[in-house]
Formats: sequence, C-alpha cells, structure tokens
Amino acid sequence: MSNRLLQNLNDAQREAVTTTEGPLLVIAGAGSGKTRVLTRRYANILLSRLAEPRELLAVTFTNKAAGEMKERVSSLMGGPLPGMMVSTFHSFCARFLRAEASSLGYDSSYSVFDSDDSKTLVKNCIKDLGLSTTQFVPRAQLRKISSAKNKMISAEAFASSASGYFEEATAKIYTLYQARLQDCNSMDFDDLLFNSVRLLKSDEEIGQRYRNRFRYIMVDEYQDTNHVQYLLLKNLIGDHHNLCVVGDEDQSIYGWRGADIRNILDFEKDYPGAKVIKLEENYRSTDVILKAASAVIANNMSRKDKTLRTSRTGGEKIRLILIDSAEDEAVRVIDSIVEKRASSPLNEMVILYRTNAQSRAFEEHLRRRNLPYQIFGGISFYQRKEIKDLMAYLKLIVNPKDDVSFLRTVNFPKRGLGEKTLSEIGNLARIHSLSMYEVALNSQLYPTISNRAGRLKSFTDIIEKYIAQRDTLPSDLLTADLIDDVKLLEEYQNEDEITGQTRIENIEAFIEGVAEYARTNSDGTLAEYLADISLFTDLDTYEDSDDKLTLMTIHSAKGLEYDHVFIVGLEEGLLPMGRAVNDPMELEEERRLFYVGSTRARKSLVLSSATTRHRFGEVQSIPSRFIKEIPSDVIERLDFRKRRHYEFTQQTKAPSFFDKRHSTPAVKDVHYEFEDDEIYRAGRIVQHPTFGRGKVMATEGYGDSLTIQINFSGVGVKKIMARYAKLKVIG
Repeated sequence: MSNRLLQNLNDAQREAVTTTEGPLLVIAGAGSGKTRVLTRRYANILLSRLAEPRELLAVTFTNKAAGEMKERVSSLMGGPLPGMMVSTFHSFCARFLRAEASSLGYDSSYSVFDSDDSKTLVKNCIKDLGLSTTQFVPRAQLRKISSAKNKMISAEAFASSASGYFEEATAKIYTLYQARLQDCNSMDFDDLLFNSVRLLKSDEEIGQRYRNRFRYIMVDEYQDTNHVQYLLLKNLIGDHHNLCVVGDEDQSIYGWRGADIRNILDFEKDYPGAKVIKLEENYRSTDVILKAASAVIANNMSRKDKTLRTSRTGGEKIRLILIDSAEDEAVRVIDSIVEKRASSPLNEMVILYRTNAQSRAFEEHLRRRNLPYQIFGGISFYQRKEIKDLMAYLKLIVNPKDDVSFLRTVNFPKRGLGEKTLSEIGNLARIHSLSMYEVALNSQLYPTISNRAGRLKSFTDIIEKYIAQRDTLPSDLLTADLIDDVKLLEEYQNEDEITGQTRIENIEAFIEGVAEYARTNSDGTLAEYLADISLFTDLDTYEDSDDKLTLMTIHSAKGLEYDHVFIVGLEEGLLPMGRAVNDPMELEEERRLFYVGSTRARKSLVLSSATTRHRFGEVQSIPSRFIKEIPSDVIERLDFRKRRHYEFTQQTKAPSFFDKRHSTPAVKDVHYEFEDDEIYRAGRIVQHPTFGRGKVMATEGYGDSLTIQINFSGVGVKKIMARYAKLKVIG
C-alpha cells in the first residue's frame, strides 16, 4: 500500500482504510472525514491488487456524492480508471437492468418514469377503473404503491392480502399501473430497485454471476437505506462477505420515505463477526457546537454509544433568539446575518427550517434589505415545463411504447387533437395490445380516428425521422434539430415575452447539457443520458459559488456545511413536529434532525423560537424541548418578547448586536415557567359537560391547537379540541 494513502489520517481512519476483508461497519460521526476514509479504502483495495475496478462496487445516494468519490479516487490513482463502479443505488440498478432487461420481459431501451410521469399514469389508471380521483388521490395512491415496492410487496401480493373497499381499490390501481408500465416498456424509480432484487433472487445464474463479480462492496450513508436497498446488498454479497458500510445512526432522518434505522443498528446481527470502527474525531465544528449537539442526541435510545471530540476548543456560544412572531424572527435573524457579513461572506451562511412554508417571512425581509439569497429545494431544472416537454419528445424517440410521453407531446404544440381523439387512441391501443404511438402511426387503418390521420401523421413523421437517426446522430445535434422541427422556440416566444425568454434560455441550457454529456461519454447513448438525468436530485445541481445566503429545509442540508448556521422555528409542533410528540420513534427522528442541522455549523450556531406562529390562525407556541436539552453553559439567550406565556427558567443575557438597531429592550435574568403542558397527559381522568367522565388516551398539537383523544364511559372514544372542551381534570 502507498504510504500517501495513510497520510493525515487518525488511528481510527487508518484502521478503516486498511481493514479490507469481511463485514465492516464504520460509524462515522458528523464531520469525521468519512469521504476521505471511503475514497482511500477504495484506492487501497485497487492498489493492493485485491480487485479490478469492475469488481469493486461503491454506492451512495446522490450523483454529486458519487461524482466526488470518483474524482477523489481518480486523483489518488493518478487518473481516471475504466470500469469504475461508483454510483447511486438507482443508477446502478438502472444499468444492471438495462443489461438484463430481457429476463424481466423488458427490452434494453426501457424508459424511467419520473414522479410526474408516474402521477400521470396512475391518474389515468384511476379514471379507467371508474374510480374518483378525489376519493383516490393519485399522489396518495403512488405513495402507497411506492411503500409496497420498498417492502418488496408485488401487486399480486398486495391484492391477495387486501381487505376492505379502499385497500382492494388500491390493489386494482397498483395492478393496472404495473401492467401499463410494462406495456409502455417503462419502470418507475421504485421498480429499478424492486426489479433488481427480484431478478437477483429469482434467477440463480444472474444472481451468482454478479455475486462472483463484485469482490468488494462499499456503501455510504448506510443509515439512510430502506428495506429493498438492504435486500439488494444482501443479494449482491458473495460468500466472502466483503461488505463495508459507512454511516451514522444519529443522522438517520429519512424514516418518512422508508429509511430503516435498524439496518445500521442491527448490522452486527445481520453479519456475524463484523468489525466495528468508530470515527469520533470531528474536524468541522467548534467544541461548543459539538457539546450542544451531543447533549441533545444523547436523549435518544436508538443509537450506538459514541462521543464526538474536536481539537477546536471553545468557540462562540450558541445564541437563542426568543421573539414574538415569525416576522420578528425574520428581522432578528437577518440582523444577525448582517452583523456576521462584516467578517464572513453570505455563501458561508444558511437559514435552516423544518418546513418550506417558513421561508416566506425571511424572503420578504431579505428583499426589503436587498440581500441576495437562494432557495434550495425549489423547482429543479429538470422539472420545469419546457424541459419536461422536450424530454418527453426525446423519451418517445428512444422508446415509442412510452404512452405518457406520447400523451404529453402529441398535441404540443397544438395540432387540433382533442381529448376525444386521444381517448379513442387509448381504447384502440388496449383493444389491439399496441402502444398509443403505434396506433397513431397507423391511424388511417382505424375508422374511428382516420379523419385525424393527417394531423397525427404530421406528428409521427417527426418522431419517425429521429427514431431513424437516434443511434447515428450525436445526441446534442439530434436535440437541436428536433427543437427546430417541432418549432418549440416559436411556441414559447408566442406564449409570453418574459416567461418565453426564460423558457428558451432553459432549452438552450438543456442542449448545452446534452452536448457536455456527449463530450464526456463518447459511447453514451440518448437512452442512457435520459436515464441519468431522470435520476437527478436537487443536490446534484446545487452550487454555492455565488455570494448568496441560502435558505433550505434541514432535510436538504444533509451533507453540507457552513461557517454560520441559523436554525429557526424551534417550537413544539414544528421542531419537533406535532405528530411526533406522541410517537417515540418519530420524536427520536426529529431529534436527529436537530442534530444534523446543528452539526452543519463550523463556527457559530444561532437558534430562534417564536411565541406565536400563524398556521391556519395564530397559534401559541411552546419552545422546543430540544432547547432545554442543551447545556446552559454553552447557550446565550437573547429575549425580545413582549408576550409572556410558555417559557422556561434560564439566565437571559443582553444582546450585543441588536440594541443598536431596535428600541425593544432585551430582558435580563427573567424567570418563566412552562404552562402545565402535562395537564391533559395520557391517563388523566376528565369530566366533559356533555359526554361525562372519560380517560385521556393521547394528545396531539399544543396551545390553541391542542387536540385530546378521550375514551368516555358509555360513549366511546372522542377526539376534541381542548380550547372548546370545557374539561375538568378530576384524577
């Protein structure tokens, strides 16, 4: 092994890099240099000639992370290596299935449906089944289907266990949705993983071939894996069990989308004899920030014992800004940002919130103060209408069986084809087991649509022209020519001067992206390019080079870091969210979310909590329990409230930088008590003027929004609003 691979590594990092054989769990605390460990371990395996590049698989969750890992390994190895397998889970599965698609009844040019495509298809399925899209909301049905696939429950298995009208209806939607996907020679995101696992398990020859091929597998962010990803790894690991997973259970914040923290907590049970190495040296944050974050996360039960430490002793105290409203919050936080801007650029600062709706007040005040900012997590480039339109044309050229892309393009720009014509094309496609495009291509043969044959031919002639050229004409030239033939730019120019120009600029940027792909992937096909960009996430296109303040949700901040972090809205019902208060597992995930947000900070951390917040009316707020979990010696409280309600006992210090700008005096050494939020805790006996005596089963929300679930004698369980209930606590 080259000595340079071990340079600048601490003892635990060095051990992780040099441990190559057998199952290995690397617990990598926040800011502990896990990417350095992963890339050097990858390079060590190659330099030690334990495997060829194609025999080593590394998977992570974003294309950005995969690209960074590839670049670092290439640098360590002295240049790019052909055959390197570093990708996201979905990208790996997309390539795997493209090679083995015929075993599942697909051909290798299958399309990957993004969320909008899937929503359109499931909406059509609901309508075709004669069901109401109001009663069976497409987005909700897709969530149920996605949840089933992530648990490896097929449409057939779902249908066989369904009970009751609603579940049975979902089973029919799921079954038809899968049939239509197959008819379109398409898969959705979840199918990429589901079908990969199904194929590896059901086809012994294919499964064994890939298990023999991958001598070493490495997984980043293992705490974020769900059940189907867990099974994918299980079915790719050969008898050698050379699986290295890197992660941190304290940063598992995606339970809402299926991530299973048990995967990392139970790793040693799943792989007996596994070695565990803990990376506990933090290279990012000050000692003050780590002390606060560690104290909060220590209240979780579902975690492995570890203690982060840093050589960066001391540091600014954490500031807690206490204000009356969201508007006050925006003013005070932005004042703090302006103060810090004297010594730090805006792009080293971030405002983190629990929900996107919280950005409104900050955006308004930032505009008023003429401070540049960017919202991270808005509409991504590839979700914009003009890009979706163009991609639908390209998808149809690559895969003429793609009915969703056909429906998006056949009458755009307008060709005088109404809903009745398109409905009839759909009926004919189902009757004759054809794709909708095939019916349109031969429309003169069908009496019910033959009078529209001329209009359909103007469309199919364009598609046929580029189907003939898709394997010979460079993708960027094909795209540019297609735009001219379809007259997309004219369509957008006629739409609206300002909006149209923006759309045209985006179309030009898309062509530039295709050209860049063609330059860097000489053997890449249009189908592969479309599959790649279908798997993009917001994080893959994120750039922080401009001097702008960033606003984003805490979930979006995972993997990023800033000098100065502002976490706003630290209130019960918001962080933690109300639904988590009575669910220990969800509450622990909310605490992990706060931990992730706070450990993004390198130099300073500012928190804020408001007395009231408008959520369908003004709601009184209680400061988050996470604030109380921070040691008092590392926090400085700046109190600007005029209202005195649900508070806690702490020393409050006078602010150093607000007094100059605002007349509201800071309050020193004030004692406040929490209102007795235990008054309606589960188990209490209460008396209601109408329902009589009852026992409190559970509560949800807080303040004026507090809802209580009570089991009344002789009446049953009722859910009522506390503010209107006129309850008496009698036991």
